Amino acid sequence: MATEQVLISGIAYKVRKLIEKNQALSAENKVMAQQVETLKSNLESLAGELEVKRNEIFKITLANAYENEFGVEEGKDRIDDLINEIDRCIRVLSE
Repeated sequence: MATEQVLISGIAYKVRKLIEKNQALSAENKVMAQQVETLKSNLESLAGELEVKRNEIFKITLANAYENEFGVEEGKDRIDDLINEIDRCIRVLSE
């Protein structure tokens, strides 16, 4: 009878340890899930910022190219025309 009691006590101890470990891992999992969400939002923010910066670089490069080729005023007018045409295309595509 004593050996059975020892076996039962050993099993109960192991079960308690597994429950404790499960609770600790669940808490750690929640913390990591929150970190993942934070990092995802940071990534989205940085991706948006990167896209804005790429557009700025493109605009500056385009402006410099047109300025060198046509002069400041005519280059600005051509860029405005291109932007208007792009806006018209976007409106047509969105319909």
